[in-house]
Amino acid sequence: MDNWRRIDIDALETDNHLSKEDLIPDLPPVSNEEILSLSKQCRSALSSGQFLQALTLALDTPPYVSDEKTKELHSETVFEVLCSIKNNHNINDLSNFVKQLDSNQQDTLVKYLYKNMSTSYGAKQGGLLLHWFEKTVEVTGLGPIVRFMADRRTV
Repeated sequence: MDNWRRIDIDALETDNHLSKEDLIPDLPPVSNEEILSLSKQCRSALSSGQFLQALTLALDTPPYVSDEKTKELHSETVFEVLCSIKNNHNINDLSNFVKQLDSNQQDTLVKYLYKNMSTSYGAKQGGLLLHWFEKTVEVTGLGPIVRFMADRRTV
């Protein structure tokens, strides 16, 4: 047994392998119609000047168990809310918005910041997302980033 360093132990323990179904969180599925309705509510709140309400509404109901089209639609809605807040407020006011969110909403915000950074429209508005990211980390510390990396629930 001179080649003991070349043994793939993970291949020997098949009980420890996770399937794709095992990674799906135990949450109720969210339909595309629910996200469309939520998107309309967020736009209505933005048009009436209720920016914090629109942000909390968008961050309270992420579609963890849904198809990619629905997740993308909600990601665009969150991006639209973030852009609207940034366009109507000073950069320093972003910290106040983050402070008014609870810890779950802050974690979800970090998830959407990362997701939107990886899109084409997010790349065009990278400065905006980086401002939000900076203010979020300034308020929350590194906890939401660590939880984002360890969480199986994807947005």
